[in-house]
Amino acid sequence: LCSDVRRRIQEKIAQTFGISSSAMYLTKPTFFSRINSTEAKTTHDEYWHPHIDKMTYGSFDYTSLLYLSDYAEDFGGGRFVFMDEGSNKTIEPRTGRVSFFTSGSENLHRVEKVHWGTRYAVTISFTCNPDHGIGDPVL
Repeated sequence: LCSDVRRRIQEKIAQTFGISSSAMYLTKPTFFSRINSTEAKTTHDEYWHPHIDKMTYGSFDYTSLLYLSDYAEDFGGGRFVFMDEGSNKTIEPRTGRVSFFTSGSENLHRVEKVHWGTRYAVTISFTCNPDHGIGDPVL
C-alpha cells in the first residue's frame, strides 16, 4: 500500500511539473505526523513556524502531504498555510486529500497550531538527486 501511494503521488507530481517520474527519488525524512494541542517539548515540535522544506531538510525538491484526518471534524486549527506576499493561501486537511508543492523558497509555509483534537498526515518527499534517494519503507 505504501509503495502504491508513493508511486501514485510521484506520478502526479511529475505530470504536474512536467518532469519524468523516473528522475524523482523518494528521500528522507518521509514521516507520519500526529499533531495535537500539547505543548512542544523541543524546537522540532514547533511545527507552526514558517519554514522552507529545502532549507529545513536539504534533500527535498518536492514535498507532498497525505491527510488522514478532517479539519473541523477531527481537530481545530492545523490548517496548512502558504505564506504568499499579499495574501496567504490555506489548505484545509481532509482525509485522503493530497497536497504537493516544490520545496524551495517559493513555498514558504507553516501549519496553524492545533487547538483541539488530533491532526494526522503523512509527508512524502522527493529529490531529483539519486544520491539522496531511499528505498520504500519496509514494514
